[in-house]
Amino acid sequence: MNQKNIEQRSLIIGCLWLFLMGISALTAYFATHLEALFVDAYFTLITLTTALLSIVISKISTKVSTRFPNGLFVLEPLYAFFQSLLTIILLTVSLITVGGKAYQYFVYGHGHLLNIAPVIPYEIIMVILSLTLSYFYKHQNKKIHNTSTLLSAETKSAMIDGIMSAGIGAAAFFILFISKNSPLSFLLYTGDSFITVIIVLFIIRVPLRIMKNALIEISGGLTQDQGIKSFIEGSIRSHLSNDFAINDCKVYKVGMSFKACIAISSKTHMIDTEKLAIYKNNILNDLSQKLAFINIVFVYSNVGKNEKS
Repeated sequence: MNQKNIEQRSLIIGCLWLFLMGISALTAYFATHLEALFVDAYFTLITLTTALLSIVISKISTKVSTRFPNGLFVLEPLYAFFQSLLTIILLTVSLITVGGKAYQYFVYGHGHLLNIAPVIPYEIIMVILSLTLSYFYKHQNKKIHNTSTLLSAETKSAMIDGIMSAGIGAAAFFILFISKNSPLSFLLYTGDSFITVIIVLFIIRVPLRIMKNALIEISGGLTQDQGIKSFIEGSIRSHLSNDFAINDCKVYKVGMSFKACIAISSKTHMIDTEKLAIYKNNILNDLSQKLAFINIVFVYSNVGKNEKS
């Protein structure tokens, strides 16, 4: 099974998993009306919606055309970027919502007792499901040497869902032991507000990091995966070092597509382009064992003139 098939199969299984989680989350929210569960439920549904889109992107990103001869791999980091942006927007909206609720309680004394009891067993199940899904995505991505931007984004998204559920469940368990006469009795009315703020502050860095990496890929920056970079450089050096001096090697990644730009110079007075072409094919054969989509560009200097191959 090739890398794209593994990616697409994993995303389809993930969508079915997320559908069950989304229905469960919405049921729990409408039963309790906890704002923290609103974040949890709609985050799951948004993850499901974007996961369905990721399947489409995975299928079309490899298609080449006259206008896009190298495929549409840029759609993959674009997906990761906008999925993370949507996550940040949702987290921000939830902060505004719970902030308004806490303000109403502390300023005007308006509030309702939280219905905490059903939350704990639900969140235990959601933590197990979310972290299992995150592990599944991570394991599948590892099978294809962590080259999938889509699976990487889904791994982090499922992990965020699991952390949110764990935080809500732990806080709900704590609130169960607070009496109405306790100095902490305000948590019986506003506990979900504090839970939401803590969760958002804890996980906000995850989508921000995904957005940063996606922007690097979209803007043509060098790959941040040092393992892949070392693998590509090692293969190139093992083939070229006898006949060519390798002055520089830059590795670019866009989605599951990689491009290596190698600056070389000949150890003789002339560049043997036929031998270089043979080396290029041998390198590509080696790299294709791990990387399904890889291109190599040679940049060399000969008689004071820069050339490409």
